[in-house]
Amino acid sequence: MSSMLWADLDIVALNKGIEDLEKRVRKDVPKELKQNPTCKAVSACIANFKESIPLITDLKNDAMKERHWGELMEVTGVKFKMDPKTLTLQNIFAMELHRFTEDISEIVVTAVNELKIENEIKQIEGTWSKIELEVGTYTKDGEMRGYVLKSADDLKLLLEDTMLILQTMGASKYVGQFSDKVRGWERNLNHVSETLEVWFNVQRSWMYLESIFIGAEDIRLQLPEEAKKFDAINKQFKGIMTTTNASPKAVAACTEDNRFETLTALGEKLEKCQKSLTNYLDTKRGAFPRFFFISDDELLSVLGSSDPTSIQVHMLKLFDNVKAVEFSRNKRNVLGMMDPKKESFDFVTPSVVDGPVETWMEAVEDQMKISLHDILKEGVFKYAKMERAVWIEECLGMVDIAGSQIWWTWEVEDVFRKVGAGDKYAMKELETKLTGQLNVMVAMVRRTDLKGQSRKKVNSLLIIDVHARDIVDMFVRESILHAKEFLWESQLRFYWDRNEDDCIIQQCTGNFRYGYEYQGLNGRLVITP
Repeated sequence: MSSMLWADLDIVALNKGIEDLEKRVRKDVPKELKQNPTCKAVSACIANFKESIPLITDLKNDAMKERHWGELMEVTGVKFKMDPKTLTLQNIFAMELHRFTEDISEIVVTAVNELKIENEIKQIEGTWSKIELEVGTYTKDGEMRGYVLKSADDLKLLLEDTMLILQTMGASKYVGQFSDKVRGWERNLNHVSETLEVWFNVQRSWMYLESIFIGAEDIRLQLPEEAKKFDAINKQFKGIMTTTNASPKAVAACTEDNRFETLTALGEKLEKCQKSLTNYLDTKRGAFPRFFFISDDELLSVLGSSDPTSIQVHMLKLFDNVKAVEFSRNKRNVLGMMDPKKESFDFVTPSVVDGPVETWMEAVEDQMKISLHDILKEGVFKYAKMERAVWIEECLGMVDIAGSQIWWTWEVEDVFRKVGAGDKYAMKELETKLTGQLNVMVAMVRRTDLKGQSRKKVNSLLIIDVHARDIVDMFVRESILHAKEFLWESQLRFYWDRNEDDCIIQQCTGNFRYGYEYQGLNGRLVITP
């Protein structure tokens, strides 16, 4: 049996043979001979061999490589050529394996764990040799503009899982033979992860700026240097994406041709383009500060269009309650403004649409204030000459509110003058008058023929008038009879100053001008004391 090749060894047959031999020695050898030194030596030899069988079984493990056999030879001191065609059981028996149980177990455990690491590395290599980046076409306005990476969420999850496996392998004491491969894969996959992060950031910036510099001629004309720089970036990025589409293997695409360094450089160039664009937008916002109320994309959509009506969709953000401006037929003039409830007013002088959008929009804002100043002034002076209900329906909603507050302020201070002249009941009479005005307005609200815009005006004015009446009622109860009383000075008071030809608002020591921002029919909240 000692001449049997190691490769042909049948462990089951070996076990059966040693058990049969042991039984024969136990049964067939006479009792008186068992104490014989020779018999004892044979029994000891059988016992040692039986003890070696588990070790021989371990050595038959496929994990045992030539390097492990070399270690075994070093431990046992027995040398032989590790060749499956010549290695026999005689070579194995000569090692006297039973003497090196712990050493052999350690060599076998090492071999098994190294095989496990080797198989995991092969699995990683096999998996990542097949993984591809998902590339799709980038279309804008129905036109194919190039290729882009699609979502790589699954790939990133696989990256995280693989990196965790590699870190576990790297921390194992059995990694020695494969440490270079493990470290190499860690470097490669870290590089893939970093490259993908930069790649997606660059792609995001490219897609944003591409729609600006490639799709909008007006922007290119206003930023010629940045447009030229972006053209070079665009050509380089498209080249990378075309190459990737043709060869989408993830590891190769992320590690070849200095891809990380190239994309990082592109990202820096795109960032400079973005900064130049931001500075350009800030210049526009500096010229017309209301542009701060809309996003960069919205502002670019306005600046990139030669059609002045493109501003319409942003009017509610640019102005407090302006849904649209009215253009002339040729779009060369702005004639007025309209709120969401369709209340509108005409400019005193049409505002010319000429030059950059920030220039003519600033002119629109100025004309809004000039026109509303004249409209409010006219409304204030009409108040005393018209029936109040008719006046309310004819005037703009904001003129109704501001005009009523101006006249209420004048009436209260006129009462103070009358009281000073000896009329003790003047304040009570004003309260009665204001209550009568409220009753008229309540009756207007109940009318079924009252138009929607007029109803909105009356509802808003009712809130203001109730507050005004309540203040006068408090003055009657508290005997406030002088304009210098704090309870009066603490009220928000509206005046039409003839010298300034303007509406002035005062409260305590505060003094400021009316803003003339078009309010439309935006309603009013209840005023709390």
